[in-house]
Amino acid sequence: MDIFKELIKALTPILKPIGFSKKGNSFYLEAGKNYGIVNFQKSRDSTKDVTKFTINFGIYSDALGQLQYGYNNSVKPEVEQCHWEARVGSFMAGSPDYWWNVSTSDNLSGITSNVMEAVQSIVVPEINKRLSDEGLINSWMNDSYAGTTEIGRFKYLTTLLKAKGDFDTLNQVVETFMQQSKGKPNAIRAMEHLKEIEYSK
Repeated sequence: MDIFKELIKALTPILKPIGFSKKGNSFYLEAGKNYGIVNFQKSRDSTKDVTKFTINFGIYSDALGQLQYGYNNSVKPEVEQCHWEARVGSFMAGSPDYWWNVSTSDNLSGITSNVMEAVQSIVVPEINKRLSDEGLINSWMNDSYAGTTEIGRFKYLTTLLKAKGDFDTLNQVVETFMQQSKGKPNAIRAMEHLKEIEYSK
């Protein structure tokens, strides 16, 4: 028995009623042209008898995707292409890099119940908070967990704020970032990005 496959099979009827569709080891929630993605990653350390896995999840913004090379809105993005991305442990106490270890002798329904609890209490609420571009803006403005690099957060946030026409907040974000990154490589990257989005104060 493939424990990993059985687990995903068991989770499908729970995620489908709340709007997720399945593709491979991932589940997709669509909102407009944006995607919330839940991906089950099996570790290379898994053996015939013990399966080790974790949950990666993220948000893909179509507005941000359009600006990237190779954009194709007819293909569902992979979780690695998300503009905001996390692993389930990031939202657990102490932010551990959390993995489940399941052996062939374990009670699958008990494991499924435990995984589902994490999906329902952590993954789905965090996705729903950020599924819209407005949600992403709020997250990047207010949350300590950025779900991307420092420069990634700056680029994505300024792009969405400019598209929204919120120039007061945009100017504030640019000013703060440029002060914090003065003399660092990110300052040069930020300036290049601001030229690309035709930003002028």
